[in-house]
Amino acid sequence: MSEVSLASKEIDQFQVNVNMLMSPDAQGGHLETRGLLPTGEVVDAPLHRHHVALSTYRVDVGLQYLFNDRWTLQANIPYAVKNQEASIEWIDPVSPEDKDAILRSRDIHHRSETYTGLSDSDLFLGYRMRGLFKTSDVLFARLGTTIPIGKTEENPWKLGDAGVEHLHIQFGTGTFNPLASLRYSLSLYRGLLITASARGMFPFYQNSKTYRGPVELSYTAGFTYRLFDWLSFNGNYLGFYQSAAAWAGERDINTGLRYSMAALGMSLATLEGVSVSANVMFPLTQETLYDEGDAIEFGTLVSLTTSYSF
Repeated sequence: MSEVSLASKEIDQFQVNVNMLMSPDAQGGHLETRGLLPTGEVVDAPLHRHHVALSTYRVDVGLQYLFNDRWTLQANIPYAVKNQEASIEWIDPVSPEDKDAILRSRDIHHRSETYTGLSDSDLFLGYRMRGLFKTSDVLFARLGTTIPIGKTEENPWKLGDAGVEHLHIQFGTGTFNPLASLRYSLSLYRGLLITASARGMFPFYQNSKTYRGPVELSYTAGFTYRLFDWLSFNGNYLGFYQSAAAWAGERDINTGLRYSMAALGMSLATLEGVSVSANVMFPLTQETLYDEGDAIEFGTLVSLTTSYSF
């Protein structure tokens, strides 16, 4: 929501944003027919399901420097906490030996653990154009790159086939990925601002562990209505597309999805130069692009942002 305020009024030279995004109830899972012997040998097992619940809490620290009315330098540094809960849904009858083998196999694939760390950061150079079609509109274009500071993993599919413990959760791609975004805003009447945006990330090479991240595209359309100088409300439609990632050129079946959300929120100007906003995002649709995939399904998300300009 901070970009809406940036596009609709004059800002100070520096701005600091702190955003907390909470995703407490994402769910995933897949059918499985493999177990693991104490020797580390992968064996066939009765049909069962691996169930994974993932709660993610992410804090983004955004920094902005305004060179002049048109040029802006922006950076974003995220820190994430990912709490994974893994369980088994028993489908076919199992013997005690089968059960032990299935649980050993689960524990090399999915474990009830908490993972923390920095994620890949973003660096942008932005250019703001005013009065493109009307005197009250603004187009904000940005080009940039991700900075690979997030922890990456070895190929989990190769390790899993060998009966070796691994992790599917990563905090980054291990590569510099080009970024591009556009945001258009138009001020109408009585404090009403309409907005539309699009953003893309375009990985083009694999990291040292043979991982190449997916292309990601997001887009929004919505409005902000300023009721008073210190209070505004907003509503948005959000869409997201993710292509498949790859390990050593082979498609990662846990990637590739499309989803949409509706967001409602409000913003308060609490002190001079300080604003606080809150948004709730409700899932509308989600589909995986590949039938055998194990993509996490999102629940309701909550976002809290504090901005300080000086």
